[in-house]
Amino acid sequence: MKSSELLFTIHYSQLTIHNSQKMNSSIKYISTAVLFLFFMFSLTTSASAQSTAPASGDQVVSFHVSGVCGECKQRIESTALDVKGVKKAEWDQKTDMLVLVGSSKMDKQKVANALAKAGHGSDLAAADPKGYAKLPGCCQYDSGAKKN
Repeated sequence: MKSSELLFTIHYSQLTIHNSQKMNSSIKYISTAVLFLFFMFSLTTSASAQSTAPASGDQVVSFHVSGVCGECKQRIESTALDVKGVKKAEWDQKTDMLVLVGSSKMDKQKVANALAKAGHGSDLAAADPKGYAKLPGCCQYDSGAKKN
């Protein structure tokens, strides 16, 4: 083998090793980035799960509230949130259950009365006929309207 062929062979093998090392560092970089993103996602998910838990001293109550659609959901939740002491309101359209998180000042009967005035009956208070009549047609649950 000539010295130029030997030099080329040695140079080529060093180039291959160098490229292999570059690829390994790229793989390490990508792996580190993926792990970092996974870790950040885990922290975000755990933080959001913790924020839905009631704070110390808060109470959680639930009761049935009649409704039909997404517009009902928005009205029920916003009406409940307007009542003193209510911090969070979540109405489930499939089960008609309203879950409230609030301070010790929250009174679920006051929430039920406010919802009744807005036209939504519950386990605790019948819907006010005037409030019910003002509901849009899609929200009038006693008329046989289908849940959306």
